[in-house]
Amino acid sequence: MLIEKGLLKSEIETKVGVLFNKSIDEANSFEIYQSLSKVLLDNISKKWLETRKKYENEKQAFYFSAEFLMGRALGNNLINLGIYQEVSEILSEIGLEINTIEAAEEDAGLGNGGLGRLAACFMDSLVTLNLPGTGYGIKYKNGIFKQKIEDGFQVETPESWLRYGDVWTVARPFDEVIVEFGDSKVRAVPYDMPIIGYGTDNVNTLRLWEAKAIEELDLKEFNDQNYEKALENVNRAEDITRILYPNDSTNEGKKLRLKQQYFFTSASLQDIVRKFKKLHGDDFKRLPEFVSIQLNDTHPVIAIPELMRILTDVEGLLWKDAWAIVEKTFAYTNHTILSEALEKWWIGLYEEVVPRISAITERIHYQFLNLLEEKYPEDKARRERMSIIQGDLIHMAWLAIYGSSKTNGVAALHTDILKHIELKEWYELFPDRFLNKTNGITQRRWMLQCNPQLSNLIIELIGDKWITDFSEMKNLERYSADKNVIDRFLSIKSEKKKELADYIEKTSGIKINPDSIFDIQIKRLHEYKRQLLNILHILDLYYRLKENPEMKIHPVTYIFGAKSAPGYMRAKGTIRLINEVASIINN
Repeated sequence: MLIEKGLLKSEIETKVGVLFNKSIDEANSFEIYQSLSKVLLDNISKKWLETRKKYENEKQAFYFSAEFLMGRALGNNLINLGIYQEVSEILSEIGLEINTIEAAEEDAGLGNGGLGRLAACFMDSLVTLNLPGTGYGIKYKNGIFKQKIEDGFQVETPESWLRYGDVWTVARPFDEVIVEFGDSKVRAVPYDMPIIGYGTDNVNTLRLWEAKAIEELDLKEFNDQNYEKALENVNRAEDITRILYPNDSTNEGKKLRLKQQYFFTSASLQDIVRKFKKLHGDDFKRLPEFVSIQLNDTHPVIAIPELMRILTDVEGLLWKDAWAIVEKTFAYTNHTILSEALEKWWIGLYEEVVPRISAITERIHYQFLNLLEEKYPEDKARRERMSIIQGDLIHMAWLAIYGSSKTNGVAALHTDILKHIELKEWYELFPDRFLNKTNGITQRRWMLQCNPQLSNLIIELIGDKWITDFSEMKNLERYSADKNVIDRFLSIKSEKKKELADYIEKTSGIKINPDSIFDIQIKRLHEYKRQLLNILHILDLYYRLKENPEMKIHPVTYIFGAKSAPGYMRAKGTIRLINEVASIINN
């Protein structure tokens, strides 16, 4: 165990006194959560430091992502540390339920959907497999938004998850860097979150950047009683990390999105280069020996020209030498073949927000055109289709493929579609760069933590190796015809459905039949996610039942969970339609 049970209880009591000037029996659930988390952080600090030192001279993976949908940290960390049950017992001794303490934690507003959850699971897997890996992202002050439904419409309210601070992120102010835009400079202040491995002493790091003004206050304007103007630069800087995915339906919103992307990639690359130079000097040809940067979708692809800027403008490398390093350093994950999700930036916006990056991107574009001229001198149409800059738009996915050593899809079928249909011409040009890495979610959070009853049954049947090696689950096949095992599984499933039904009634006042089929669609609300098709199917089924009441159908409960982007009016209309259909059916 990380710490002896009696000592752990004593440390929690001490921490409650230090942080809140209360005895443990006076403290509320939030105060207990904060104190317990601080104690755990104190007790893993040595492992955290040892992990960093152990990997300093090894090649490391650096994961650049605009989102990290981490979820609540306490329960997951207790399970990974192997002390969930002991802590549950300690809390029980003072009359508290561990679920109540876990519920006191705010969900970290650092991600929104599958992209962010993949990043979080990737970090969990890296550390559990004892691999050196660091995540880089943004410390958003607010998540995307909290959703309310009023008269069937989505209404957005702030998701202020940092209202009382966050115990799991630790400021590292002496590692701050300066990020420069066309019209301003800001400070990037790093906060580190420990990523704790399951059954290992490994503790990796997620480094999140917060934007701060160069000067916290224009004192002259303040003393002249121009209070709003005195804080103008502060607000402009802090807007960069104020909210996840700000509405970009206007030009100002697009500028802010671009600033976010450049801010965290520039800060992260400066951090990586600084650490490399400290350990290995300025022999940058060795950078790919120690640094591998994975770009999670197109949001961080601006890192490619930014690393070129650092290597050429700051470190003085020749362009051709810098490009050889860049190509070997980056790898790119493509998440979708839909053109609307493959980012394209107006070159004029680049010129305004990041003028030096715009110039470097154009040079990369012409360099690639020269390569295409050599390969396909007679095929002008192909060269135009593959150009990084087409008209006045920069194609970020094209920049990513050209500037990376590897491009991966996230499922075997997806990768095959990329190679043989959507990116066929790119695959023909760079056949050695394409590979598949199937998306997955960690079984530690999504089974071991979420469903202890099912987890215990599986451990009883096949042991616990599946917790770190999911291929072990194939050993369950021998029980596929075992009636006793199937009945126990169905009993657990029924119990979980009842829990969900109880939760829905408690939180929404809606009673549902736990014996019905649960047809659940929970994902970001978007046209290509097919929620509209789903609700039209439900409406069709309803009218067929109205016309033919004798039609045989097992009871079904349809459950939707989704947020639409604030400026996405068609998706918000689908939310309204779902609620309208629900109202028709329920009445």
